[in-house]
Amino acid sequence: MKLKQLATERGAKNQPGPQETSFDSVEMQVIDEVETLRRRGLQQFEDHLRVYRERLSRATEVRKEVEIVAGNARTDFIAEVETWKAHFSNPVEKLKESFDWRQTFRQRHRLMRPAVEFSGWPKTIAIGMLLLLIETVLNGYLFAQNNVLGMLGGILAALLVSISNVGVSSLAGYFSRYLNHRNLLWKLLGLLVLVFWICYAAGFNLAVAHFRDGVEQTGDWTFAAENALETLTTEPLGIASIESWLLVLIGVLISLLAFLKGLHTDDPYPGYGKVSRAVLAAREAYASELEAAIGELEHKRDAAIDELRDAHDEVRQGIGEAVDALFGQSSLRSQLSSFLEQCDVKVGRLLSIYRDANNEARQEASPPSFSKQYSFAAFKFPNEEKGRKLNAEKEAAKVGDLVDATIREIFEAFEVSVGTYREIDEIQGTESYKARRAQAEEPKRETMQ
Repeated sequence: MKLKQLATERGAKNQPGPQETSFDSVEMQVIDEVETLRRRGLQQFEDHLRVYRERLSRATEVRKEVEIVAGNARTDFIAEVETWKAHFSNPVEKLKESFDWRQTFRQRHRLMRPAVEFSGWPKTIAIGMLLLLIETVLNGYLFAQNNVLGMLGGILAALLVSISNVGVSSLAGYFSRYLNHRNLLWKLLGLLVLVFWICYAAGFNLAVAHFRDGVEQTGDWTFAAENALETLTTEPLGIASIESWLLVLIGVLISLLAFLKGLHTDDPYPGYGKVSRAVLAAREAYASELEAAIGELEHKRDAAIDELRDAHDEVRQGIGEAVDALFGQSSLRSQLSSFLEQCDVKVGRLLSIYRDANNEARQEASPPSFSKQYSFAAFKFPNEEKGRKLNAEKEAAKVGDLVDATIREIFEAFEVSVGTYREIDEIQGTESYKARRAQAEEPKRETMQ
């Protein structure tokens, strides 16, 4: 500002005049320069203060966000519960109907025992194939004699015989179960099938033995087949060779085993195995659906709780920022106070430099204005830290309570939803469920009395 130079020049001219009581132009320039810096400092203070205020206001904004998150979490979880309840309509109905069907079947046919467990068609077919293989191998050697194709031809013939023997005997055994039926017509059907199988097993295997004798004697398979039927009707036990008798024994034994396997493929009482398996399948379907429902609800519950806790952590972080903002404001106020004091000091210092240099160059007395001091108007700090801190703490407490309450509601909704999914005994209405329910209600009745 070249204050000394200006002061010397003006002092040599005795300016300002000896009667001047107001600040001259140079002094006003000094005041304006410092005031410009002072206003710039105050503006920076306001800018920093606005940032701190925004950080302090973050607590309220976060609480509103948490309220939205909590509401969505609660609503989504309850909606998931209702969705799974709707999914249970079909499994519950199917289980109830299957159980009632089995109960009605038991009452109608006076069955008090559980159904025999079904081993499954793969196992049944495997045993049938094993019997078929055994008979084919054993009979293949016996048919190989006098066969133009040798062992291969014998096995081919034995395979055809075994398929007929095992297949018909298995079917006969399966349908012979109708002997156990309470209906007389079905019993008669089972008896007819049993008689048919006895005649078939004996007649078919004897015919095969006569056929083998014919092949062994003539070597002509066509003639042997025609002659076997004739000798079977005229002289059924007239089998010539021990190998042919062995063929009969093997065939009858395999036929008996196949018949017994067919007889015990399913429950001895026709239809009982089917209705029992329907109940088991319905129970497994319901249990699988229940497991999936509980697993999905647990996943939804945990995800909602994690989301709420993340929101809570964000609130705590926001409160931490608010506390930091309070400390920042205190530091900023302290720095501003020092800055404002220095503005007053610097104005006085610059005025002194100007006035001293002016006095040295003057011939006349200094004006009264040189004894006049200048200080800027006092700056009033906004007093809101305490209120904002209390507000931030209240918002944090509200958020904590909101998160805790929502988590409790979600857990309660989970427990209630799991409780509404009915137990299998309840769906079936069995005596064990009725007994447990009566036992559970007994203390309530005593309390009411």
